[in-house]
Amino acid sequence: MSQKLLVPPILASGALGLRESGILLMRTYALIFSVVMVLICFPAPSHGQLWSGVLSSDRGADWTQAGVIGGIPSGSWSQCGATIAPYGSSGAPAAPSTIATALQNCSGKSQYVLLGPGTFYLNNGICMTGLNNVELRGSGSNSTFLVFSGAAGCNNGNGTALVGFQSSDGTWFGNPGTVYNWTSGYAKGSNQIVLSSGAKITAGSTMIFLDQCDSGYTGAPCAGSPRDNGNFFNCGDGYSGGNGCSVMGPDDGNGRAHRFQNEIVQAVSCNPSCGNSGQTTVTVTPALIHPNWSSGQTPQAWLIQPSSYVGLRNLTINGAATQDTAGVSFVNMANSWVQGVAVLHSWNIGIYIVTASHITVADNYVFDTGQNLKYADPMSIKDTVGANNLIQNNIIQATRVAIMNGEGPAAGDVIAYNFTVNGNDAADGMFGMLWQHSNGDDYDLYEGNVSNQMFEDQIHGTHLMLTMYRNLLTGWESCANGNCGGAAAKDAQLSAADVLSYNRYSNWIGNVLGTPGVHNEYSFTGTDYYTSNADRSIWNVSSGNNAGNYVVPTDLLTGTTLFRWGNYDTFHNATQWNAAEVPSALSVLPNPLPTSCIAGGTCPASLYLSGRPSWWSSSIPFPAIGPDVTNGNLGICSGTLNTKGQYAGVPALSSSQCVGTSLTASSWGGHVNAIPAMACYLNVMNGPPDGTGGALPFDSSTCYGASGSTSSTPGTPIGLSGNIVQH
Repeated sequence: MSQKLLVPPILASGALGLRESGILLMRTYALIFSVVMVLICFPAPSHGQLWSGVLSSDRGADWTQAGVIGGIPSGSWSQCGATIAPYGSSGAPAAPSTIATALQNCSGKSQYVLLGPGTFYLNNGICMTGLNNVELRGSGSNSTFLVFSGAAGCNNGNGTALVGFQSSDGTWFGNPGTVYNWTSGYAKGSNQIVLSSGAKITAGSTMIFLDQCDSGYTGAPCAGSPRDNGNFFNCGDGYSGGNGCSVMGPDDGNGRAHRFQNEIVQAVSCNPSCGNSGQTTVTVTPALIHPNWSSGQTPQAWLIQPSSYVGLRNLTINGAATQDTAGVSFVNMANSWVQGVAVLHSWNIGIYIVTASHITVADNYVFDTGQNLKYADPMSIKDTVGANNLIQNNIIQATRVAIMNGEGPAAGDVIAYNFTVNGNDAADGMFGMLWQHSNGDDYDLYEGNVSNQMFEDQIHGTHLMLTMYRNLLTGWESCANGNCGGAAAKDAQLSAADVLSYNRYSNWIGNVLGTPGVHNEYSFTGTDYYTSNADRSIWNVSSGNNAGNYVVPTDLLTGTTLFRWGNYDTFHNATQWNAAEVPSALSVLPNPLPTSCIAGGTCPASLYLSGRPSWWSSSIPFPAIGPDVTNGNLGICSGTLNTKGQYAGVPALSSSQCVGTSLTASSWGGHVNAIPAMACYLNVMNGPPDGTGGALPFDSSTCYGASGSTSSTPGTPIGLSGNIVQH
C-alpha cells in the first residue's frame, strides 16, 4: 500500500450523483465533505513534509497527494454483470460494443466489468465518455488479451486511443470555455483563491486550471516579450537577441499561449457559494506549489468538469495492427488509473495523460512504443497539461523515451520506482529515457528510478524546481545486440544528469550516477550540448544548444541555482557531500545546507512514501538506492563494452544473466539494490539485461502481489452515468 496523506477522495459528481443515490448517500457525502473541509482548512500543525531538513520549503511540494487520492479503490469493488467471454477472430475482428455496453450499464456503481481469459479481436478502440466509478478489468495480463485493428477517436478529438477515458465536458486548453480572473490568494501553500466568479464551479467536482502569463508578459491575451528576471524565469520563447530561452520556441504545444505555468486544483467549497456569479473565494486542494504567482502576470482560471474513479486493470493491449495515438489515454479525468496492464506496440504514446489530475499509472509493462521506430518520436508514458499524477513501479522496454512530461505543462507529479531498459534508438547519440520537455514542467519528483539519463532539455522552454532523489542513472547504453540500429556504440550525449540552460532550481539529492569504466569527467559546462567534450561527463550543466531553430547560450544561473548533495558518481567513485554545490547564498529561493541527510547519516527513505510500501518485497531493502545504502545487490556484467552477444557494462543481478561473461557484484559502491520493477524484469520475466528481444510475459501479481503497488482504500461512490462513444 502506498503510504499517502489520509485525505478522503474528492467528490467527483456533485449534486447530480447524490440525487440518484438517495437521502442516505446525501448524508454520507455531507459527512465526508465536512471531514475534507476540516483537513484542508485546519491542517494539523504537527504535519511536516518528508523532505524537511533537506529541501527548503520553497523547493518542495506535498508529493504525498500524487495519484488517486486515498489509493486505487477498485480492490474492494464487486463484479457488475456476467463475465464477458472472448469474441472476434484474427480474420474477422468484431466491434467492441459488448464491452462498451457493459461499461455503460455499470457506470456509477463502484463495480468492475470482467473480461474472461482469452483473446478479444476488436476492430475499433473503446472510448469511454462521461463514465464514473467503473473499472474495465481483465482476468490477468497473461490471460486476457485485447488485440486491436483500429483505434477510437477519443482525446476530445485530439488523436485516437485503443482504450480511452474522457469526460463529457468538451473543454480543453485550445477551447477553455469559462475563464475567470484570479484576483488574489497567490501565496505558495495557500488553499484559498479569489476568482472573479464562481458561476460554473461545483464543490467537490470542478477541476480548476490556474495559469499566468510567462515572465515578461501580461494581459489577456498575454502580450509582451520574454524577460529574464534573473531567477524563477518562466519562458517558452525561442532565444534571440539576448531574450528568450528555447531552441524551438515559442512553445505552441498543449497549453494556452504564453501561459505555461500551470497548476490543477479541485474546488472544495466556495464563499459566498459555488455557483455565485460575483467574486468568489474558493477553497481548493491541493495547496499552491509555485512561489511566483503575481497579479502583474494576469493570473487566470479555467474549468473542466471531469469524470472520476474510472480505471483499467489486469489485461494486455496490443496495437501492432494500428497506428493509434495512444494505447491508453486519460482526458479531462480525475482520480483514475491504469494498473497491471501490458501495453504493447502502440504507435505514438503508450499511456497518455492530458488535462487530468490525480491519475495513477502503476505496475504496468510498456513495450515497443513506436513499433520499432516506425514512428520517429515515441513516448511510453506522457503527461501534458496534467498535475499531481503518480507514475510508479512500471517496466518500460524498447522505447526511445520512456517517460516524458512535455509538450505542455505538468506540475507536482511523482515519477517513482520505474525501470527503463533499451532506448532502442537507431543512432550513436543517447536519448534520455526520462525527459522533461516543456515550459511549465515544474515541481515534479523523480524518485528511485533506474534509467539511463534524466534529460532536462531547453527545446520548448524552462523546467523549474525539479527534484531527483535516490535514482540510478547510468549515463550509458549498450549497442551490442542491435539496440542502436546500425550504430556500433553510443559515443555522444553519454552524461547521466543533463540540466541544460534555463532549467533552474533543480534539486539532485542522494542519486547514483554513471557507469564504471565509461565516464571520465565530473561536470561539463559549455556553449553547446552536442559538443564532444560532454560525451563522457557525469553532469552536463548549463549547456546551450546550437542544433535547433535558435542558438541558445550557456545559462550560468542554471548551475548557480542547482542543488547537488549526497550523490555518488563513478568518476570519483565516491559520494559528494560538497557544501559548494548547495545554493545556500542565493538571494532568491536558496536552499540551506541540509541538517538531515548528511555524510555518515541517513537520508529520508522517500520524499512521498511515509514507509516501506506493502508491495515492496521483504528481500529488497527500502530504500534501495542512495548514499546511506550499503551492500547493494546490483552488479555489472564484465567484459568489453559493445561486444555482440554479451551484456558488458549492463546492470544485472547474477552471472547467469551476463551471457558470455560474469557478474562483477555490488557495483556502484554498493549503493544500489534492484528496485522491485527491475527485479521483476530480470528475475521473474527473465528479460535480457540490455532490453533486447521481444515482448515478455508479464503479470503484476506475480511480481508485486495481488494488490499491486497502490492502496485498495474504497473510494466515494458516484451515481453518474455517461456515454461510451465508438468512432
